Amino acid sequence: MLTADEAKTYYAGAESAHAFDHVLRVLALAEKIARAEGADLAIVRAAALLHDITRAEQDAGRDADHALSGAHRARDILLARGVPTAQADAVAHAIATHRFRGTAAPQTLEAKILFDADKLDSIGAIGIARAYAVSGALNQRLWSDTAPVHATRDQHNANHTASAEFVVKLSKVRERLFTATARHIAEERHAFMTEFFARLEREVRGEA
Repeated sequence: MLTADEAKTYYAGAESAHAFDHVLRVLALAEKIARAEGADLAIVRAAALLHDITRAEQDAGRDADHALSGAHRARDILLARGVPTAQADAVAHAIATHRFRGTAAPQTLEAKILFDADKLDSIGAIGIARAYAVSGALNQRLWSDTAPVHATRDQHNANHTASAEFVVKLSKVRERLFTATARHIAEERHAFMTEFFARLEREVRGEA
């Protein structure tokens, strides 16, 4: 439907946690899961390459939900390239339902795979790095008391931290995954990330 080089043009100006290298990691994970699960690779590839094309607008406050706006834009891009409507709609559905904090759930295997691949890139070592990239860009503290009652779901809130992001999202990713392949990949990533934030808390409290 489109190449990685063609998709890259839609990510100019994206912040580091959602730059095109994130897209390429999601693409690689999505292809791996799709092959294992028997999904339509063409739809999975296009959805992965286009899933964050309006993320920069959301981060800038010009868009309320990059998944929905990105789905519409991706559909238009694919239709303009002569992609059959059914395929464009399948890609759009996957993009519209890929957010962890979204309200719509993926209904197709390809949509579930995009969700899983995108979430896998939010956990483990790379997930920690991405959380701190966002936190650093917003000049947030390195650590705070992350009891769930104090944590906010708004990653861009001034009082949010990467450790709070672990409480409200990252620690819950593994249980939200749809495919057996993704859940298997998530096990080691989840364990590493959990130990990191536990170690961080011990060091902050002077216990290690």
